[in-house]
Amino acid sequence: MSTNAQESNTTAEVFDDPFRKTCLVPYVDVEAAPPAIQQKLKVLPFRRNIFLLLGHSHGLFPHLMGVIGGCFDGKTRKIPLLDWQLIVLRTATTLGAKYEYDVNLPVAEVYEMPQAKIDAMGCSAEDVRNGIGPWTERDRLILRIVDEQLATYTNEPQTIKDALHVLSVEDLVEVLIILGTYALIARVIRGLKIDDDAEIPGLKDMLRKAVTSD
Repeated sequence: MSTNAQESNTTAEVFDDPFRKTCLVPYVDVEAAPPAIQQKLKVLPFRRNIFLLLGHSHGLFPHLMGVIGGCFDGKTRKIPLLDWQLIVLRTATTLGAKYEYDVNLPVAEVYEMPQAKIDAMGCSAEDVRNGIGPWTERDRLILRIVDEQLATYTNEPQTIKDALHVLSVEDLVEVLIILGTYALIARVIRGLKIDDDAEIPGLKDMLRKAVTSD
């Protein structure tokens, strides 16, 4: 093991984090992190364990936060907020990433995703294709894209052709970027056994300020 790796492990062991029960690696110590990482970790006014994991990647984390921050910003994100949340919640449900689902569900609720859609988030891909459930035509096309990508890492040409009847090319590419980003996050969550976040008082009020609609 290199000297740098030994020093990193020693530092991680010294940092005692009461929020860590299940995670296989320590969370970033915000006060000991490089300034660029600290800046990104302090964007939200509350703790999110996922950012304290991703923050270990000093080079890539700031850029990834740029993508996530763009999703939060209705002036940057092109697709409607509830399309974004449909992608995220379906991805989290399909990949079994409970943490990702739990931290995004309040966003969907704040911006009034119908409860029928939330309840149907785990429906089968076959139901989506067969017109079963509370989904609009646009919802179904987005879900088809998500389902195919998560199952095969590609899409049927007919799915893309159908999608382009209701999505612009810009919308379509953004859907795929968001899907890929949150699938990446889901794999970090599951692979490293992230802890659930502690309850955050007033979370929904804070989300109304941190996440902007269309």
